[in-house]
Amino acid sequence: MNIFEASKLTIMYTIFNLIDTVKIYLKRASKDPIWAWSSTLKLLLAFFLIFWYCKKFLTLSLGYISLLSDSEANLSNPSDYSTDHMTLLLGGAILLSYLLIQNEIGNLFRRPKKWKEYISTFFGIGVFIAAFPLVPMLGFYLMEQTLFFYIGAAVTAAFVAHRNSIQEIFLLPKMLQKPSENGLAILGVGVTILPILLFIYFSTNLAAWPSIVADLVTVFCYLITIISLLWWFQISLEGANPKIQDQRMSALGFLILTPFIFYIVTRVMYVFHDPNTVTMERWNIEFAFMNDANPFQINTWPIEVTNNIDDRWRFWIAALLNSIRVTLLSIVFCTILGIIVGVSRLSSNKLTSSMATAYVEIFRNMPLAVLLFLISTQLGTTLPLFMAEENIVGLIYYSNQGIFFPGFELSHLIYGFLILFAIWVYWQIKDREGVDDSEEGVRRRFTIWVIGLAVALGIIFSGDISLPNYIKPNVGIPGSWNIEEGTGFEMTVEFLAMIIGLTLFTAAVVAEIVRGSIQSLPRGQVEAAVSIGLSPYQRLRLVILPQALRSMIPLLNSQYMNVWKNSSLAMIVAYSDVFYVIFVMMNNVGKLIPLFILLLLTYQAGSLLISGIMNVYNYRVTKVKI
Repeated sequence: MNIFEASKLTIMYTIFNLIDTVKIYLKRASKDPIWAWSSTLKLLLAFFLIFWYCKKFLTLSLGYISLLSDSEANLSNPSDYSTDHMTLLLGGAILLSYLLIQNEIGNLFRRPKKWKEYISTFFGIGVFIAAFPLVPMLGFYLMEQTLFFYIGAAVTAAFVAHRNSIQEIFLLPKMLQKPSENGLAILGVGVTILPILLFIYFSTNLAAWPSIVADLVTVFCYLITIISLLWWFQISLEGANPKIQDQRMSALGFLILTPFIFYIVTRVMYVFHDPNTVTMERWNIEFAFMNDANPFQINTWPIEVTNNIDDRWRFWIAALLNSIRVTLLSIVFCTILGIIVGVSRLSSNKLTSSMATAYVEIFRNMPLAVLLFLISTQLGTTLPLFMAEENIVGLIYYSNQGIFFPGFELSHLIYGFLILFAIWVYWQIKDREGVDDSEEGVRRRFTIWVIGLAVALGIIFSGDISLPNYIKPNVGIPGSWNIEEGTGFEMTVEFLAMIIGLTLFTAAVVAEIVRGSIQSLPRGQVEAAVSIGLSPYQRLRLVILPQALRSMIPLLNSQYMNVWKNSSLAMIVAYSDVFYVIFVMMNNVGKLIPLFILLLLTYQAGSLLISGIMNVYNYRVTKVKI
């Protein structure tokens, strides 16, 4: 059997499969006419929607590709992408999608010796690498050939991923030696090879098909739509094992998303080569301007920055630390307050539960921006004026300009907290073998914590302590009164307003998470705790909350990320967070796109870090795995 005979059999096999599919549909339709009418209407609607969607995005995508690869520099097209760049960007998007469908990269690093299992992944990477020298050699002399090549490559990649029979292709020579024994296997391989051969043929001989050249977009729209509907019908029959079904569903998703993916990639490519020089300059992603001195001043800690001296990168780092401080403290406070309010809502005391319910309903339904504004204005009017000299035993001064505490050496503070953290780690490791809740065990735990706290406080107080020094350079002019620079530690009113606002707002949602998680527990757990004589506090700490954590952690993860993202509203209270600083930089420099990208990456990195930490903790408390 030669390759031509195999191709004929493959086409016949494909036609027979389509006929079998139609037979299955007609057989079921004869038994259930209502299902037939409903399915037909859904099929027509799906056909129209997919076709319209493909038409919309493929028209835009192919238009961008034609502008960026026509080798003509003019006012509407200042420069083209080289063939290598087109292959790198468009082919890279196809390869990434193909590898995600195969889902073999993770296993490849865990089991590198079984490389034969990952032949599909190696095949995709090999084709991508081979495309760089081969595409220029093909010598596309029609613009439509370039357009056909990249879109056709995506459709072919989706088809190959759907079939998932790359391993059998390499065994085809052995199969052809015994065609009678391997007939079905040869046909299956042929169904995979045929689209690849057709893709190569049309890419190099497209000029022989003027009907396709005349309306390339419509051809691809029909192709994607028909294949998508056929695959969906095949998947709906559930004739394969779950692993194959998942891969086919992923391939179907990639095929349908191909027009949109190409639109996104080509749109970004066009923006970087936009004929409008102003727009192109805006999209010039360079951060050289961040090395220049920053002209405005902000309040920061622990990094001090000086305007017109320190560069913008240092200001960005200082503002980032400001955002991190607000986020971490708000997460701690909102968790504590949320647990208290959530548990209070379940109290049998009507006054306690009613007050907790009122708190939740008020702050959960109030916009955070409004809440921050109200807190900021109230702090500004209720705190005493600075000249009132309000203080607590001369150690803490508080006014509408800020709160000044005694300042401790940062190194001693770090050492003190490290001691407390080491004790916490010690108990975490020791409690893995079981928590000792006996009277002696509780006494031992309490003693160690007291000793650790005493040692930490001793280290902190052993360093230099800077008390706030209230000075009056001109007694007759209160406006000249101030706290001497370098003395004490200042907590600004803006920082306090952010902490209070984020805590009150998020704690209302945390309270509902706690209440819902506790109520989802079987009542028998609480009854069992009561029967063995546990006090309400012991029931809550040892029975209820540990089990409720399993459903609380994923929801708390989202709320903690919201705290990080909601801190971007700091400009309402004039707090110098990373959003506020970058926003002012935009007004000063005008580099909107690079700064927005920097801002996006900053918040994305923070969210991913919070999510990663919470997922690790969730993995510990969740025993059920699927």
